[in-house]
Amino acid sequence: MVVNESSKIVLGSKRYQNSVDVVESEKVSLSQNSKEFVEYDRSIDVTLPQVFDDERQKSNIFRPTTKYAFIFKNQYSGETQYQPYSDYLYYVNLESIVEQIACNGTTNNLWQGFPQYTEFDFIRNDNDKVGYTTGVGNHQLFVNKSATTYNWTHYLSYPFSNNPNKEMTANDTQTLTSWTWVANEGIPFTIASNENSNILFKCPMEHGLNLGEYVELSINYNGQTVFPIESLGNGGSGSDEYYFSLYNVGYTGTTFDPFTIGTLKRVLDPQNIIETKSTYYVRQNKILTNVEDAVLTKAAFDNSIFNLKTKVEKPIYYGPQQTLATPTTLPRTSILEGSQNYTLSFNRDIDVTNLIDNQKRPITELFFTTIWKGYWGWTNKIKQGHEFNTPLFFGIPSQWWNLNNTLSDTNIPAQQYSSNGVGPFTYMSELNEGDVIDGDFCEWNDYDQKERVISRYVNKITFNQNFFLQNLGAPQLNSYGYYYYPHNSIQIKVFSEYIEEGDVDANIVGIPDYAFYSNTSNGFRWRDIYPYGFIDTEGVGLDYPFTNGKHYPYTNTIFRLFPEGIGNLNINEIVDPTTDDCE
Repeated sequence: MVVNESSKIVLGSKRYQNSVDVVESEKVSLSQNSKEFVEYDRSIDVTLPQVFDDERQKSNIFRPTTKYAFIFKNQYSGETQYQPYSDYLYYVNLESIVEQIACNGTTNNLWQGFPQYTEFDFIRNDNDKVGYTTGVGNHQLFVNKSATTYNWTHYLSYPFSNNPNKEMTANDTQTLTSWTWVANEGIPFTIASNENSNILFKCPMEHGLNLGEYVELSINYNGQTVFPIESLGNGGSGSDEYYFSLYNVGYTGTTFDPFTIGTLKRVLDPQNIIETKSTYYVRQNKILTNVEDAVLTKAAFDNSIFNLKTKVEKPIYYGPQQTLATPTTLPRTSILEGSQNYTLSFNRDIDVTNLIDNQKRPITELFFTTIWKGYWGWTNKIKQGHEFNTPLFFGIPSQWWNLNNTLSDTNIPAQQYSSNGVGPFTYMSELNEGDVIDGDFCEWNDYDQKERVISRYVNKITFNQNFFLQNLGAPQLNSYGYYYYPHNSIQIKVFSEYIEEGDVDANIVGIPDYAFYSNTSNGFRWRDIYPYGFIDTEGVGLDYPFTNGKHYPYTNTIFRLFPEGIGNLNINEIVDPTTDDCE
């Protein structure tokens, strides 16, 4: 408030004779040039969908869940002299033993059969088997709360680091070639033929090469190691991923002779080999949870498409007042294979805010990691390898799986115990949060900013031949067994299918800290992470449920036990059908 500058003040004595010089009133004009400040007096309209999306994009907390469809072919029968095992087999020679006892009063044959399905199931339910899981002289006393962890243990893990120095071995059943190399040397090859102007190469795993690209070989021709790819495949169906050819411009000497072996690396640009050449390594997974964090339950009435296979083994009379059905003479139902599905979740939040993956990028993938524990002692310590180790070689398992080969040992300790003075029985220790185990064999290209899984990580289970003899002809230290994939992926974020580029001088905002700097182009290259709920035209993107500040990703997982020699985990090549003039 101020006084108008045009106003005049007159003393009272000057205006009236008897007045005093006291101002009793004054008319002044008032003008306001300030306003009282009131906090929060501005309002805006906020929509609930916008609030929801803002919270969703900022959240890095996950509760992953999967439905496990456990598919198992019970393939290997055998015999055992250990009574708790022999009493509960799925028998294959019951009738012959009964006949021998009926005729001779005794038998020299051992009980033969399959370990029952419960020995492999995710949740054991045989807590009432007298002499085996309960009662006097049992093999192991069954504790009900441990039913979900006797056979398998479950964890969450993420791709943590790379091991480029992993020593590896592979065999090719078609060319009968064997390789031993270190992961960072690339992908092994053998020269299959050199004729008709084409040099044909064969790899025991998917090479990942494309037309228009180049390949760097560990062999050289007059110092040259990088060659353009002429073609893919050998003319057979499904061969493009395993065969490729170089054009023979007139190479002389022995460099490209058939049966020459070596390793290769993919190259995108021969003028920029340093930046466009792929690197190769074994990915390593870090465990994020402990055993007690996993919650495994039956998926209600959800079963697989394969039927439950059972049979009733009941008393058979073979003499006056004498019966025999099983070694215990107790009737029971034996289960060869089951069909129950399971749901796996975790009772803790997974916060990935401060986690980066094996390529120093934000975490976009988690793994459900399932490890064979085998607490009931039927098996040896598990062995580890990759898909290319699984085919039979000369009719027997690859020597990679030999129990004495330390290269295929896991870093999971094996434990032993005795039961009723008999043993030792072997089982695998539980993993703990922070443990690191091997993973897939991978390729990474800085310029392409993409990781490719060359061969998935597998574990192998074999029976302890001292307690369950398979009689399949394979060496005791390198017997037939079952393979499975320990790591099963679930995407929690997704990278775009296109590469972003940013010039250093353009001062582009939003270049992520994981972007690759190219000296050749003087700029950055990276792939953006799509926001949740966005699906591009190629169908790439994620839209999981989000509530209470947490994402709830879900996936279906087919968890298989593959019998060795029955069918490979992957089919390397599909042979063309035989045709004639009538077809």
